[in-house]
Amino acid sequence: MIEKILGRIARFSEKKPFLMVAIIIILTIFAGLAAPNVKSKPAFEKMLPQDDPIIKTLYEVRDNFGGTDIITICIKLKPSDSPDKVNDIRDPRVLSYVKFLEEDLNGIDGITKINSPADVIFQKNDGKVPNDIDTVKEICESLTDEEKSRIFNSEYSMVIINTYTDTGGDQKKLLRLMDDVNERIKDSPTPPGVEVVCTGTPPMRDLLNTLMKESQVFTTTVGGIGILFILYLYFRKPLSTVMPLIPVLVAVVWTGGAMGVLGIPVDMATAGMGSLLLGMGIDYGIHLMHRYEEERKKKIPSDKAVETAVVSTGTAVIVTTATTVVGFLALVFAPLPMMANLGKVCALGIFFCMVSVITLLPAMLIIEERYILPLIGKNREK
Repeated sequence: MIEKILGRIARFSEKKPFLMVAIIIILTIFAGLAAPNVKSKPAFEKMLPQDDPIIKTLYEVRDNFGGTDIITICIKLKPSDSPDKVNDIRDPRVLSYVKFLEEDLNGIDGITKINSPADVIFQKNDGKVPNDIDTVKEICESLTDEEKSRIFNSEYSMVIINTYTDTGGDQKKLLRLMDDVNERIKDSPTPPGVEVVCTGTPPMRDLLNTLMKESQVFTTTVGGIGILFILYLYFRKPLSTVMPLIPVLVAVVWTGGAMGVLGIPVDMATAGMGSLLLGMGIDYGIHLMHRYEEERKKKIPSDKAVETAVVSTGTAVIVTTATTVVGFLALVFAPLPMMANLGKVCALGIFFCMVSVITLLPAMLIIEERYILPLIGKNREK
Protein backbone atom coordinates (compact mmCIF):
# COMPACT_ATOMS: atom_id res chain seq x y z
CA MET A 1 0.00 0.00 0.00
CA ILE A 2 2.73 2.45 1.03
CA GLU A 3 4.87 1.46 -1.95
CA LYS A 4 1.98 2.12 -4.36
CA ILE A 5 1.43 5.59 -2.90
CA LEU A 6 5.14 6.36 -3.07
CA GLY A 7 5.25 5.11 -6.66
CA ARG A 8 2.42 7.45 -7.64
CA ILE A 9 4.14 10.39 -5.96
CA ALA A 10 7.37 9.58 -7.81
CA ARG A 11 5.63 9.27 -11.17
CA PHE A 12 3.76 12.54 -10.64
CA SER A 13 7.04 14.28 -9.75
CA GLU A 14 8.67 12.76 -12.83
CA LYS A 15 5.90 13.71 -15.25
CA LYS A 16 5.02 17.14 -13.81
CA PRO A 17 8.04 18.32 -11.82
CA PHE A 18 7.32 22.03 -12.24
CA LEU A 19 3.73 21.58 -11.07
CA MET A 20 4.97 19.74 -7.98
CA VAL A 21 7.44 22.51 -7.24
CA ALA A 22 4.70 25.12 -7.76
CA ILE A 23 2.41 23.32 -5.29
CA ILE A 24 5.18 23.23 -2.69
CA ILE A 25 5.96 26.92 -3.24
CA ILE A 26 2.29 27.89 -2.78
CA LEU A 27 2.05 25.88 0.44
CA THR A 28 5.28 27.45 1.66
CA ILE A 29 3.97 30.96 0.95
CA PHE A 30 0.82 30.29 2.96
CA ALA A 31 2.92 28.86 5.80
CA GLY A 32 5.20 31.88 5.66
CA LEU A 33 2.21 34.20 5.97
CA ALA A 34 1.01 32.31 9.06
CA ALA A 35 4.46 32.16 10.71
CA PRO A 36 4.41 35.80 11.99
CA ASN A 37 1.36 34.86 14.08
CA VAL A 38 3.56 32.72 16.32
CA LYS A 39 3.58 34.22 19.79
CA SER A 40 6.59 34.47 22.04
CA LYS A 41 6.20 33.37 25.67
CA PRO A 42 9.22 34.29 27.77
CA ALA A 43 7.05 34.67 30.92
CA PHE A 44 8.31 32.10 33.43
CA GLU A 45 4.85 31.34 34.82
CA LYS A 46 3.59 30.47 31.31
CA MET A 47 6.16 27.68 31.17
CA LEU A 48 4.63 26.04 34.24
CA PRO A 49 1.34 24.11 34.67
CA GLN A 50 -1.45 26.70 34.62
CA ASP A 51 -3.69 24.69 36.97
CA ASP A 52 -1.06 24.46 39.72
CA PRO A 53 -2.19 26.24 42.94
CA ILE A 54 0.99 28.31 43.02
CA ILE A 55 0.40 29.71 39.51
CA LYS A 56 -3.35 30.20 40.06
CA THR A 57 -2.63 32.10 43.28
CA LEU A 58 -0.10 34.26 41.44
CA TYR A 59 -2.82 35.32 38.99
CA GLU A 60 -5.23 35.99 41.88
CA VAL A 61 -2.67 38.23 43.58
CA ARG A 62 -2.19 40.15 40.34
CA ASP A 63 -5.93 40.61 39.88
CA ASN A 64 -6.46 41.82 43.44
CA PHE A 65 -3.30 43.73 44.25
CA GLY A 66 -2.23 45.18 40.89
CA GLY A 67 0.70 43.02 39.93
CA THR A 68 3.65 41.18 41.39
CA ASP A 69 6.36 42.16 38.90
CA ILE A 70 8.95 44.76 39.86
CA ILE A 71 11.34 46.64 37.58
CA THR A 72 14.33 47.57 39.71
CA ILE A 73 15.96 50.66 38.25
CA CYS A 74 19.54 50.69 39.43
CA ILE A 75 21.32 54.06 39.45
CA LYS A 76 25.03 53.53 40.03
CA LEU A 77 28.39 55.20 39.59
CA LYS A 78 30.45 54.52 36.48
CA PRO A 79 33.93 55.56 35.34
CA SER A 80 33.91 58.99 33.70
CA ASP A 81 36.43 61.58 32.52
CA SER A 82 34.06 64.44 33.26
CA PRO A 83 35.51 66.91 35.81
CA ASP A 84 31.99 67.38 37.15
CA LYS A 85 31.25 63.67 37.60
CA VAL A 86 29.41 62.27 40.60
CA ASN A 87 31.76 60.60 43.09
CA ASP A 88 29.26 59.78 45.82
CA ILE A 89 25.78 58.42 45.14
CA ARG A 90 24.48 60.66 47.95
CA ASP A 91 25.15 63.65 45.69
CA PRO A 92 22.00 65.86 45.54
CA ARG A 93 22.15 65.67 41.73
CA VAL A 94 21.56 61.93 41.96
CA LEU A 95 18.70 62.39 44.42
CA SER A 96 17.16 65.01 42.12
CA TYR A 97 17.46 62.51 39.31
CA VAL A 98 15.75 59.85 41.41
CA LYS A 99 12.87 62.23 42.08
CA PHE A 100 12.68 63.14 38.39
CA LEU A 101 12.49 59.51 37.29
CA GLU A 102 9.82 58.70 39.86
CA GLU A 103 7.60 61.49 38.55
CA ASP A 104 8.38 60.87 34.88
CA LEU A 105 7.84 57.09 34.87
CA ASN A 106 4.69 57.29 36.95
CA GLY A 107 2.65 58.25 33.87
CA ILE A 108 3.48 55.13 31.87
CA ASP A 109 0.60 52.75 31.21
CA GLY A 110 1.21 49.50 33.09
CA ILE A 111 3.09 51.00 36.03
CA THR A 112 0.98 50.85 39.20
CA LYS A 113 3.37 52.25 41.80
CA ILE A 114 6.87 53.75 42.05
CA ASN A 115 8.99 54.28 45.11
CA SER A 116 12.58 54.41 46.18
CA PRO A 117 14.24 53.81 49.55
CA ALA A 118 15.76 57.28 49.02
CA ASP A 119 12.29 58.81 49.45
CA VAL A 120 12.88 58.86 53.21
CA ILE A 121 15.54 61.52 52.67
CA PHE A 122 13.00 63.74 50.91
CA GLN A 123 10.52 63.17 53.72
CA LYS A 124 13.11 64.20 56.32
CA ASN A 125 13.77 67.37 54.30
CA ASP A 126 10.16 68.63 54.01
CA GLY A 127 9.60 66.73 50.76
CA LYS A 128 12.47 68.46 48.97
CA VAL A 129 15.84 67.35 47.68
CA PRO A 130 18.67 68.57 49.97
CA ASN A 131 20.80 71.34 48.48
CA ASP A 132 24.18 69.85 49.41
CA ILE A 133 25.71 66.49 50.17
CA ASP A 134 26.49 67.43 53.78
CA THR A 135 22.77 67.80 54.48
CA VAL A 136 22.19 64.38 52.94
CA LYS A 137 24.88 62.91 55.19
CA GLU A 138 23.33 64.53 58.26
CA ILE A 139 19.92 63.08 57.40
CA CYS A 140 21.49 59.64 56.88
CA GLU A 141 23.21 59.85 60.27
CA SER A 142 19.83 60.36 61.91
CA LEU A 143 18.56 57.09 60.45
CA THR A 144 19.02 53.62 61.85
CA ASP A 145 21.61 51.30 60.30
CA GLU A 146 18.81 49.21 58.79
CA GLU A 147 17.19 52.25 57.19
CA LYS A 148 20.53 53.44 55.79
CA SER A 149 21.35 50.03 54.34
CA ARG A 150 18.08 50.06 52.40
CA ILE A 151 18.83 53.44 50.78
CA PHE A 152 22.46 53.13 49.67
CA ASN A 153 24.95 50.30 49.44
CA SER A 154 27.94 50.25 51.79
CA GLU A 155 30.24 51.88 49.21
CA TYR A 156 27.74 54.67 48.43
CA SER A 157 27.84 53.82 44.74
CA MET A 158 24.27 52.65 44.11
CA VAL A 159 20.64 53.59 44.74
CA ILE A 160 17.50 51.96 43.36
CA ILE A 161 13.95 52.80 42.28
CA ASN A 162 11.28 50.11 42.56
CA THR A 163 8.69 50.21 39.77
CA TYR A 164 5.66 47.94 40.15
CA THR A 165 3.83 46.72 37.03
CA ASP A 166 0.63 44.87 36.17
CA THR A 167 1.75 43.44 32.82
CA GLY A 168 1.66 39.86 34.09
CA GLY A 169 2.04 37.42 31.18
CA ASP A 170 0.84 39.94 28.57
CA GLN A 171 3.88 39.94 26.28
CA LYS A 172 2.78 42.85 24.08
CA LYS A 173 2.04 45.04 27.09
CA LEU A 174 5.36 44.08 28.66
CA LEU A 175 7.34 44.99 25.52
CA ARG A 176 5.52 48.33 25.22
CA LEU A 177 6.17 49.04 28.88
CA MET A 178 9.89 48.25 28.66
CA ASP A 179 10.20 50.33 25.47
CA ASP A 180 8.57 53.30 27.23
CA VAL A 181 10.72 52.92 30.35
CA ASN A 182 13.96 52.58 28.38
CA GLU A 183 13.06 55.50 26.12
CA ARG A 184 12.33 57.82 29.06
CA ILE A 185 15.50 56.78 30.86
CA LYS A 186 17.46 57.41 27.66
CA ASP A 187 16.00 60.92 27.34
CA SER A 188 16.36 61.73 31.05
CA PRO A 189 19.02 64.19 32.38
CA THR A 190 21.44 61.61 33.76
CA PRO A 191 24.17 63.21 35.91
CA PRO A 192 27.76 62.72 34.67
CA GLY A 193 29.47 59.67 36.11
CA VAL A 194 26.17 57.83 36.60
CA GLU A 195 24.55 55.01 34.62
CA VAL A 196 21.06 53.52 34.80
CA VAL A 197 20.36 49.81 34.38
CA CYS A 198 16.95 48.13 34.62
CA THR A 199 16.76 44.69 36.15
CA GLY A 200 14.09 42.45 37.66
CA THR A 201 11.56 40.05 36.16
CA PRO A 202 10.09 42.29 33.37
CA PRO A 203 13.52 43.31 31.96
CA MET A 204 14.62 39.67 32.09
CA ARG A 205 11.52 38.66 30.12
CA ASP A 206 12.29 41.37 27.58
CA LEU A 207 15.89 40.14 27.34
CA LEU A 208 14.75 36.51 27.04
CA ASN A 209 12.36 37.44 24.23
CA THR A 210 15.18 39.18 22.34
CA LEU A 211 17.62 36.31 22.88
CA MET A 212 15.08 33.70 21.74
CA LYS A 213 14.55 35.56 18.47
CA GLU A 214 18.27 35.98 17.94
CA SER A 215 18.85 32.31 18.78
CA GLN A 216 16.33 31.19 16.17
CA VAL A 217 18.07 33.09 13.38
CA PHE A 218 21.62 32.40 14.55
CA THR A 219 21.32 28.67 15.26
CA THR A 220 19.38 28.02 12.04
CA THR A 221 21.97 29.94 9.99
CA VAL A 222 24.95 28.24 11.62
CA GLY A 223 23.28 24.83 11.31
CA GLY A 224 22.49 25.41 7.64
CA ILE A 225 26.05 26.52 6.83
CA GLY A 226 27.52 23.54 8.67
CA ILE A 227 25.22 21.09 6.89
CA LEU A 228 26.04 22.62 3.49
CA PHE A 229 29.75 22.19 4.19
CA ILE A 230 29.33 18.52 5.08
CA LEU A 231 27.08 17.90 2.07
CA TYR A 232 29.66 19.44 -0.22
CA LEU A 233 32.37 17.20 1.19
CA TYR A 234 30.14 14.21 0.47
CA PHE A 235 28.58 15.01 -2.93
CA ARG A 236 31.35 17.25 -4.34
CA LYS A 237 28.81 18.96 -6.62
CA PRO A 238 27.20 22.36 -5.94
CA LEU A 239 23.68 21.38 -7.03
CA SER A 240 23.74 18.06 -5.18
CA THR A 241 24.98 19.92 -2.11
CA VAL A 242 22.06 22.34 -2.01
CA MET A 243 19.17 20.12 -3.08
CA PRO A 244 18.81 17.90 0.03
CA LEU A 245 18.74 21.00 2.23
CA ILE A 246 16.00 22.86 0.34
CA PRO A 247 13.13 20.48 1.32
CA VAL A 248 14.21 20.66 4.97
CA LEU A 249 14.21 24.47 4.88
CA VAL A 250 10.72 24.29 3.37
CA ALA A 251 9.70 22.01 6.25
CA VAL A 252 11.03 24.57 8.74
CA VAL A 253 8.80 27.25 7.17
CA TRP A 254 5.82 24.86 7.24
CA THR A 255 6.47 24.17 10.92
CA GLY A 256 6.55 27.89 11.69
CA GLY A 257 3.24 28.32 9.85
CA ALA A 258 1.70 25.39 11.74
CA MET A 259 2.82 26.94 15.02
CA GLY A 260 1.04 30.16 14.06
CA VAL A 261 -2.16 28.36 13.06
CA LEU A 262 -2.23 25.99 16.03
CA GLY A 263 -1.19 28.60 18.57
CA ILE A 264 2.04 26.88 19.64
CA PRO A 265 4.29 29.59 21.12
CA VAL A 266 8.02 30.14 20.89
CA ASP A 267 9.56 29.56 24.31
CA MET A 268 12.91 28.45 25.68
CA ALA A 269 12.30 24.87 24.52
CA THR A 270 11.12 25.63 20.97
CA ALA A 271 13.47 28.55 20.20
CA GLY A 272 16.01 26.21 18.60
CA MET A 273 13.42 24.48 16.42
CA GLY A 274 15.06 25.49 13.12
CA SER A 275 18.50 23.99 13.74
CA LEU A 276 16.93 20.94 15.39
CA LEU A 277 14.85 20.15 12.30
CA LEU A 278 17.76 20.80 9.97
CA GLY A 279 19.83 18.24 11.83
CA MET A 280 17.10 15.59 11.95
CA GLY A 281 15.45 16.14 8.57
CA ILE A 282 18.54 16.30 6.38
CA ASP A 283 18.98 12.51 6.76
CA TYR A 284 15.93 11.86 4.60
CA GLY A 285 17.24 13.93 1.72
CA ILE A 286 20.70 12.37 1.90
CA HIS A 287 19.29 8.83 1.79
CA LEU A 288 17.07 9.60 -1.22
CA MET A 289 19.82 11.47 -3.07
CA HIS A 290 22.33 8.69 -2.44
CA ARG A 291 19.98 6.00 -3.73
CA TYR A 292 19.14 8.09 -6.79
CA GLU A 293 22.80 8.53 -7.65
CA GLU A 294 23.39 4.80 -7.20
CA GLU A 295 20.67 4.08 -9.75
CA ARG A 296 22.04 6.65 -12.20
CA LYS A 297 25.51 5.11 -11.98
CA LYS A 298 23.90 1.90 -13.24
CA LYS A 299 22.82 3.85 -16.36
CA ILE A 300 19.16 3.62 -15.32
CA PRO A 301 17.01 6.47 -16.79
CA SER A 302 16.26 9.37 -14.47
CA ASP A 303 12.53 8.64 -14.26
CA LYS A 304 13.11 5.04 -13.21
CA ALA A 305 15.93 6.07 -10.88
CA VAL A 306 13.68 8.58 -9.12
CA GLU A 307 10.88 6.04 -8.73
CA THR A 308 13.24 3.41 -7.34
CA ALA A 309 14.83 5.90 -4.95
CA VAL A 310 11.47 7.18 -3.66
CA VAL A 311 9.91 3.74 -3.24
CA SER A 312 12.94 2.03 -1.71
CA THR A 313 14.01 4.80 0.68
CA GLY A 314 10.53 6.26 1.17
CA THR A 315 9.21 3.20 2.96
CA ALA A 316 12.05 3.28 5.48
CA VAL A 317 11.71 7.06 5.82
CA ILE A 318 7.99 6.79 6.58
CA VAL A 319 8.56 4.13 9.24
CA THR A 320 11.42 6.14 10.75
CA THR A 321 9.26 9.27 10.75
CA ALA A 322 6.40 7.42 12.44
CA THR A 323 8.61 6.14 15.25
CA THR A 324 10.24 9.54 15.71
CA VAL A 325 6.89 11.33 15.75
CA VAL A 326 5.54 8.91 18.37
CA GLY A 327 8.62 9.50 20.50
CA PHE A 328 8.21 13.27 20.34
CA LEU A 329 4.45 13.11 20.93
CA ALA A 330 5.18 11.43 24.27
CA LEU A 331 6.46 14.84 25.38
CA VAL A 332 2.94 16.23 24.92
CA PHE A 333 1.99 14.46 28.14
CA ALA A 334 4.82 16.09 30.09
CA PRO A 335 3.66 18.25 33.03
CA LEU A 336 5.77 21.18 31.82
CA PRO A 337 3.97 23.12 29.03
CA MET A 338 7.23 24.07 27.32
CA MET A 339 8.20 20.38 27.04
CA ALA A 340 4.77 19.63 25.58
CA ASN A 341 5.29 22.45 23.06
CA LEU A 342 8.67 20.99 22.12
CA GLY A 343 7.05 17.61 21.48
CA LYS A 344 4.37 19.13 19.26
CA VAL A 345 6.83 21.22 17.25
CA CYS A 346 9.31 18.39 16.71
CA ALA A 347 6.56 15.93 15.75
CA LEU A 348 5.11 18.36 13.23
CA GLY A 349 8.54 19.36 11.95
CA ILE A 350 9.85 15.86 11.33
CA PHE A 351 6.59 14.91 9.61
CA PHE A 352 6.86 17.95 7.34
CA CYS A 353 10.50 17.04 6.59
CA MET A 354 9.39 13.61 5.41
CA VAL A 355 6.58 14.99 3.24
CA SER A 356 8.76 17.71 1.75
CA VAL A 357 11.64 15.37 0.90
CA ILE A 358 9.42 12.71 -0.71
CA THR A 359 7.49 15.22 -2.82
CA LEU A 360 9.86 18.10 -3.56
CA LEU A 361 13.25 16.44 -3.87
CA PRO A 362 12.27 13.98 -6.68
CA ALA A 363 10.83 16.86 -8.71
CA MET A 364 14.04 18.85 -8.19
CA LEU A 365 16.14 15.88 -9.31
CA ILE A 366 14.15 15.58 -12.52
CA ILE A 367 14.42 19.32 -13.20
CA GLU A 368 18.18 19.16 -12.61
CA GLU A 369 18.61 16.14 -14.90
CA ARG A 370 16.40 17.31 -17.75
CA TYR A 371 16.77 21.09 -17.77
CA ILE A 372 19.61 22.47 -15.63
CA LEU A 373 22.46 20.10 -16.51
CA PRO A 374 21.80 20.25 -20.30
CA LEU A 375 21.67 24.04 -20.09
CA ILE A 376 24.98 24.15 -18.19
CA GLY A 377 26.50 21.79 -20.77
CA LYS A 378 25.41 24.00 -23.66
CA ASN A 379 26.82 27.11 -21.99
CA ARG A 380 30.15 25.37 -21.45
CA GLU A 381 30.27 24.33 -25.13
CA LYS A 382 29.81 27.93 -26.17
